[in-house]
Amino acid sequence: MQEKLLENITRTKTIHPEKGLLSPTIRRGIRSNWYWFVISPILCISSTFIYLRYATSQYVVNASILIRDDSRGSEFGDVTALENLGLGPAQSSVDNELEVLKSRTLMESVVDDLQLFIRCFASGHVKTAELYEKSPFFVQLINPDSIHWVKPVTYSLTFQNGNKYRLATADTEIYGIFGDTILLPQGHAIIRKTKYKPAPEDKYSIIISEKNEVVDEYSASLKVQAANKLVSVVNISLTEKLPVKAEAILQQLIKNYLKASIDDKNRIADSTIIFINENLRQVSAELAEIEKRIENFLRSNNMTDVEENGKLLVQTSSQLSRDRRQYTIQLKILECLQKYIGEFPGHAIPSSLFVQDPNFIAIVRNYNDLHSLLKKTDATTAAAHPSFQALEAELKGARENLLESIHSQKQELQTGIAALNLHVEGLQQQTDKIPSKTRTFLDYSRQQQIKQELYTFLLKKRVEASISRSSTFANARIIDKPKADPDPVNPQKKLYLLLAGLIGFGFPLAILYLHETLNTQVQISTDVTSRLKIPILAEIGHHNRSSISVFQSDSKSHIAEQFRVLRTHIQFLRATKSKHVILLTSSIGGEGKSFIAANLCNALALTGKKTLLIELDLRKPKIANYLNLNIEGVTDHLTFNSSLSTIIQPSGLHGYFDVIPSGPLPPNPAELLCTEKAGEMISQLKVQYDFVILDTPPIGLVTDAHLIAHHADISLYVIRQQFTQKHQLETIRGISDGDLLPGLHLIINDVKPLPGHNYGYYNEEENSLQRIRKWLKLNAKFR
Repeated sequence: MQEKLLENITRTKTIHPEKGLLSPTIRRGIRSNWYWFVISPILCISSTFIYLRYATSQYVVNASILIRDDSRGSEFGDVTALENLGLGPAQSSVDNELEVLKSRTLMESVVDDLQLFIRCFASGHVKTAELYEKSPFFVQLINPDSIHWVKPVTYSLTFQNGNKYRLATADTEIYGIFGDTILLPQGHAIIRKTKYKPAPEDKYSIIISEKNEVVDEYSASLKVQAANKLVSVVNISLTEKLPVKAEAILQQLIKNYLKASIDDKNRIADSTIIFINENLRQVSAELAEIEKRIENFLRSNNMTDVEENGKLLVQTSSQLSRDRRQYTIQLKILECLQKYIGEFPGHAIPSSLFVQDPNFIAIVRNYNDLHSLLKKTDATTAAAHPSFQALEAELKGARENLLESIHSQKQELQTGIAALNLHVEGLQQQTDKIPSKTRTFLDYSRQQQIKQELYTFLLKKRVEASISRSSTFANARIIDKPKADPDPVNPQKKLYLLLAGLIGFGFPLAILYLHETLNTQVQISTDVTSRLKIPILAEIGHHNRSSISVFQSDSKSHIAEQFRVLRTHIQFLRATKSKHVILLTSSIGGEGKSFIAANLCNALALTGKKTLLIELDLRKPKIANYLNLNIEGVTDHLTFNSSLSTIIQPSGLHGYFDVIPSGPLPPNPAELLCTEKAGEMISQLKVQYDFVILDTPPIGLVTDAHLIAHHADISLYVIRQQFTQKHQLETIRGISDGDLLPGLHLIINDVKPLPGHNYGYYNEEENSLQRIRKWLKLNAKFR
């Protein structure tokens, strides 16, 4: 049963540390410094609350419109009815309209209409906020088109008695009356009061910025994008500090866009009406002249009905006259159109006048579409841009193609008229027998009929163009009006508070991690067990006293309890194989080897076991000085043959605890310890004592411990927390792998306890008076 218990003791000390997100050192640091993980998040979250209280929020305002896209079949209004009249709208696409919405020209018109280059601010005790809908005053520049733009100017406005105010800059002061016109460096302006009262604690200011800077600012914050590739819905968003202001900007932007779309379509309709009116005036004058000739002819010849006289001729040549009349009308229209293109190259062509040739109509519509596209591109693209020049070249080619088509059709019509004239000449021979008056009347009648039909045709087209002009609609319609999101997009309060909490927890954690990364010393037992497979026999806590001994029979400190645990473990080790010579060593000096040796001996002596401490650290002896013993010791016995009875001295701590000091410093300590006499000394003392403790020099510095290791039954290797270097554990691994020390076990010394882990024992640092005071306070609490 003792062997099984001993196996459990050593096994619990050799298991590997549990794996997790945090290393055992960091977890121990968290438990030791738990208060920083409370204070740091509180400080970070409090700072974030203060920041969010005074930070300027930004809101996103969204709107959506539906754009007519001919390729996707989205139509507005009664488009089919207009197309039946030959007045179909120009081609439209989402991609082109997106560029128009994002154009600088459109945003510049919004800035001018709303005068966004003028901003009013109110400065409080902590922050300065921009005013818009709740401003106590309103500034308006007169004739913004004639503004003299200068660098941005800031005016401080002060309300004075009555209806007066004062504007001041660093250089000038301007006094004025609300509602009157004043002269500013930018031009004439008017400042008016609003229904809102000024706050006495606020200071008001006006900033007039350069218009181009404001246009660039809002153009950068404006986002225009299609909802997806399957629909023609466009989403428009704007980020602004004042949601009401952003809504007004988007409303004006959409309004100006729709107006520009309507104006563009009206230009085509106006060009058509101008063309028809000019030709109507000419045709009307020609028709009036022909009718006047007929009237004079009939009056002068006293004729009332000449049709009976030429009835037979009319019946014979009616078909030929009808064909020649149609060709003549078409030729006249082509001549007018050719003249119109020459006189007005910058106007669109009324394609609806030519219904007789589908190919020719397609050419005219292509010319009008290119002309409309050039107007739109001129609003968004510079004249020197390659795409603009390419479009001009394409329009020029379309114009040449149109003129060439007109010329070709004229030749065809002239050929047809010539052929008809040949037939008419044949009939003319037959009409020679008809009185010249009848022939003249018929000639006048034919001219009148041609002019009458042309006049009627132009009147009809003018009515259709007027209908199209009055029913013009935009290429888009509003789906969702501009509306601001209720929550600001920046700063996001929940996200900021979450990040503040994470930073508050992460900052001390990062410090602990950095400390662990940079620290090369052993911190906790898992630093040892993760590198070594050697059993840890005990952990000795931190000791603040200057004396070497802290162990007494009635001691209740946690260190005394730990030495009791160490004593119990050694007794179990001794019970299995009757081991009673114990060697203590360490890597370097200062790890508490002598402290543990003295207290271990005292703990064993308290159980009635005769215990002897032999100080074999012949190079830097400490035991004799700590216990106030004579200096005579091991060196005297090995060098001068002093008897063991003369060098064995009582420790003064307990009757069963004796000490053999190291003696005077020898010149050759290593050679002295490897003699046979040293082994005989240890063998003789094993017979006299139950436990013999060998306090040897640090094995990482000198070889003395190796020389006498074969005399020991148990080897205790001392590792001091926050003192022993981690790389020195490799030395211990080499000793264990080479079996250089028999029965090797580890002791971790100077272990700092976690807060609150006092196990209910009294603190030996307290004196009797402090204990009495605590007892009195405890009694008073429960009374």
